[in-house]
Amino acid sequence: MTAPTPTAPPGPGFVTGIRLATGVLRRGPYNVAQLLAFHVPPRLAHETTDHIADGMRRFADALRLGPADQEPPMIGHRIRIRSGRPWLDYGDDEYRLCVSAAPSWVRLVADGAPVRVCVMFDPLDAGLGQDATDAHVRACFASGAMRWGTTYHI
Repeated sequence: MTAPTPTAPPGPGFVTGIRLATGVLRRGPYNVAQLLAFHVPPRLAHETTDHIADGMRRFADALRLGPADQEPPMIGHRIRIRSGRPWLDYGDDEYRLCVSAAPSWVRLVADGAPVRVCVMFDPLDAGLGQDATDAHVRACFASGAMRWGTTYHI
């Protein structure tokens, strides 16, 4: 699949509400590092769920992500590890997002494992447990409110 043409990412004021979560999908001898991006629910007067969904769509478009019901496109080198810390290049000329990750995730990525980036459009409370988060991810996938793609560390 050919990745869509990138668009301008949302500004840093919006991006400060984006949270990142990491995990590892183990498939036999192959491991895929997972990176889930979501926005917290509206917290400011100008924010609505529609505003957040639109911003997350722009975020996904800037990353050149594809629909989650299709094969994930290759999105170029979007993860960089510097001084042991992973950073997500989301298409902004000046800013990157620092990825808080376990050392085992960082080592996996540094050793060349693919990173599957998933962006959800529907807000998610960052304090939810793993079961509630899993249910939210599945609901976003089922409703088409998610985009994804694959990248590697350079």
